[in-house]
Amino acid sequence: MINTTTIHPGTQTTFPTTMMTMRPTLAPQPSPIPTGTYTVSNGNRTCIKAVMGLQLMAQNIQTKRMEYMAVNPNATQTSGSCGTVRSQLNLTFSGGFINFTFVKQAPMYYVSKIETRLQLSSEGMLYYGAIHEKLFTTKLGNS
Repeated sequence: MINTTTIHPGTQTTFPTTMMTMRPTLAPQPSPIPTGTYTVSNGNRTCIKAVMGLQLMAQNIQTKRMEYMAVNPNATQTSGSCGTVRSQLNLTFSGGFINFTFVKQAPMYYVSKIETRLQLSSEGMLYYGAIHEKLFTTKLGNS
């Protein structure tokens, strides 16, 4: 049994977990970020196509230093949903996930929420973060 700690802004909770899985290990320095293409479709209609490299940063609570983990697109599962106003891109990888919520508000669209969770093997830590802001705003038909 491993004790894991959940880090939320302003709170800290410890709970036991019995599930053993391969967890990523953070690196002390940023590493090259591989670029992946992630798509969400509804039938033959693609509602989200994201070409990006993703890297998560977490502060090691013992050393107080920032550490990094690049998301490997070849080891990432893509899922999501297409809606008329709101669409979702969910990326799942060993030890965590990143979810993006896209909103269409004519004549613009934007990312309204990014949520991520990362569980580390090296520290037995569970990091969680969410941003609720209007990000990456652009006109419909653009990127």
